[in-house]
Amino acid sequence: MLTVWTKNLKTKEEQDNFNNQLLGARPVLQRLHDLLNEKEAELDRSERTQKAYENPNWAYLQAHRNGCASMLQGIKDLINLDQQR
Repeated sequence: MLTVWTKNLKTKEEQDNFNNQLLGARPVLQRLHDLLNEKEAELDRSERTQKAYENPNWAYLQAHRNGCASMLQGIKDLINLDQQR
């Protein structure tokens, strides 16, 4: 798991306790990951409709969507407990 989860915990015991709680929440985090994938797919579909280009502020809309996609990916990276850093 990413060290950002425990970076502000002072003692090894606090870190271990929190790691155990986080690992116990793995099913919840997996469900959250699935929901975020659904949101990401919804966002991708909305970008690829012809109607999206009819908006006179298309560039701003696209920038917003890019920001949303970036945030979704950042959250998915954070809740992936199998990666190390």
